[in-house]
Amino acid sequence: MQLLRLVGAPLLLAAVVWLAGPQAVLAAVRGADVSWLVLGLASATAGNTSSSLRWSELARWLGHRVRARWAIAVYFRGVAINALLPGAVLGGDMFRAWQLHRDGCPMGAASLSVVLDRLSGLWILFALGALALFAGTGTAEMEILRERLHIPEAWSTAVIAAGLLGTVLLLPLLVLSTLASAAGYGAKPGGRRATAVELLRRPNSFQQYRRQAAASLAVQAFAVGALYCAGRAFGVVLPWWVVAFTAGPIFLFAALPVSFGGWGTREVATVTAWSAFGIAPPLAVAAAAAFGIYALAQSVLAWLPMPVAEPASAPNA
Repeated sequence: MQLLRLVGAPLLLAAVVWLAGPQAVLAAVRGADVSWLVLGLASATAGNTSSSLRWSELARWLGHRVRARWAIAVYFRGVAINALLPGAVLGGDMFRAWQLHRDGCPMGAASLSVVLDRLSGLWILFALGALALFAGTGTAEMEILRERLHIPEAWSTAVIAAGLLGTVLLLPLLVLSTLASAAGYGAKPGGRRATAVELLRRPNSFQQYRRQAAASLAVQAFAVGALYCAGRAFGVVLPWWVVAFTAGPIFLFAALPVSFGGWGTREVATVTAWSAFGIAPPLAVAAAAAFGIYALAQSVLAWLPMPVAEPASAPNA
């Protein structure tokens, strides 16, 4: 599988570039606006920094205190692993869980912190996409989107957006409460199921839910901003709400463990999503590739010195 990813990702990327037109893609790259590229890199870096702080907050809630500097250093090492090695986000996530465990956090809590951190980001990304629909009400791009999705004229965009947003925001509460209840049946003291019950029934759960929602909103706003800037660098002029709405499938495809660094899958998703709004494939390919290069550029931050985290577990927030 690792060999398939190493071979498949470049082949998929090459196929997308070939279909878009190598000369057209090269022309788009040559005409790139460097100022937009730099702004996009700054936004992507701010997003990953915010994400590392969100993860450290989650680790504290699970009972293990870590310094912000430690979390940032470990997180950017994970970014480098995701960008340079096969496995999409899995390698970096496993690295973060392992480092947290090495620091003294129980493996169950360390793994759960990474899983919840990843789900938190994905959850709010789609919530942000639902919010974006409100901004697009009545625009020409919304009419294109409704036509592509075959939405009946009688269905109000605002009602659809409100329904999607409510579902996305309430579903995690329903899932976690169900898991906490189900995990309690037959749990033996000291066993894995008992540990799951303890972790899922941490105090101040609702407050942590709100903190994670706010932190993830900032993270995804920076990520969408980076994608928007990458597009503007190559002449892609789309409303911000369109970029925010399409970022969900684009980022989801990039995270699939079928390549490395999201190469190939991210470009396919971007071309597919943006072509509906009249964006030429060469421009979409160039923008998606620039977004991938942002991750490669941030890999140098993996050399940040990693301070020793606080040795003692913290009381619950």
